[in-house]
Amino acid sequence: MFNNQMCLSCKEPLQGRADKKFCSDQCRATYNNSHRKPHEEAIKKLNSQLRKNRTILKTLCPTGKATVRRDVLAEMGFSFRHFTSAYGSSSDLYFLCYDYAFKPIFERSQEHGTMIQKVLIVQQQDYMKSFDPWEHLTQS
Repeated sequence: MFNNQMCLSCKEPLQGRADKKFCSDQCRATYNNSHRKPHEEAIKKLNSQLRKNRTILKTLCPTGKATVRRDVLAEMGFSFRHFTSAYGSSSDLYFLCYDYAFKPIFERSQEHGTMIQKVLIVQQQDYMKSFDPWEHLTQS
């Protein structure tokens, strides 16, 4: 049964209900993805990077705590600029990516005596509550 309408994506004739707009789920997804607003695309990319960061942290920290060279994370596509929240003070600051936290550290190489950039990775602990920006403000 044809309804005299064309699929909005592939322009093929539609069969079925009179209010049908797409011939398949794939055409619906293709159409909606092509009409996504630029700011929605930016959000999608950001969320994708955050998920990638979390996956990398989880992979490198299977037991709850690990120390890894910074360049290992970078080679895996980790973005140090993208995280979901922060915990701690300026001298002891952890950056959270969902339920995993990372902290930039330096370790002295025993072999050469030089400083090596590393990352301490931990699973989020109960005491790592989300940061409240108004917590430390005083009211006048």
